[in-house]
Amino acid sequence: MGEEPRLLLEVLELGDVDLLLQVIERHKDLNGVYLGGHVEEINENFMKLISGLSTLRTQASVVFKVKTKNVLEALEQLAEKVSNIEFVAVLSDLSILESVKLGKLSVGFEVLNPYPNISKLRELGVKYLVIPMALLRSRIAKEAEAKNVRIITTNVNSPENYIRSRSFKVYAVVSEKPSIKREAGSLGI
Repeated sequence: MGEEPRLLLEVLELGDVDLLLQVIERHKDLNGVYLGGHVEEINENFMKLISGLSTLRTQASVVFKVKTKNVLEALEQLAEKVSNIEFVAVLSDLSILESVKLGKLSVGFEVLNPYPNISKLRELGVKYLVIPMALLRSRIAKEAEAKNVRIITTNVNSPENYIRSRSFKVYAVVSEKPSIKREAGSLGI
């Protein structure tokens, strides 16, 4: 059995932040959130989420998709100010990185092909692969581990997939079910 991956709650739309923070407080297994929609701007709801997560006793993770240079730069500034939150900006186009200098903000790449060129991605500064559970293969997991690239697996909504992701030594799983870790534990595998 592999090490327990971090559990990120999938949030498609950042609506009621207070309710989201209550869910995170209630489910101690949760380590943060994965914002499924693109972050278009740093708005009041986003800042409220960051403020709420920064009060947690453990380090929280916020993983989000970014399309523009301006948002990436604003998030870099925010990451420098808030030390107990791990920020991961997920990109589908790495050309944005050419014009932005990043320090504290980590970069993830959204993988939509079952055989990504991990060596090339690492050269470009990618620290995380964000890959759907259906595309995750043993070869990818082993190569990523060898290149010191962490894997964040999305669409992990069954206990069996959670257990499978754990065997691949993924860094984090994204689920819409905050109780997935307990459900997997109850299977006794």
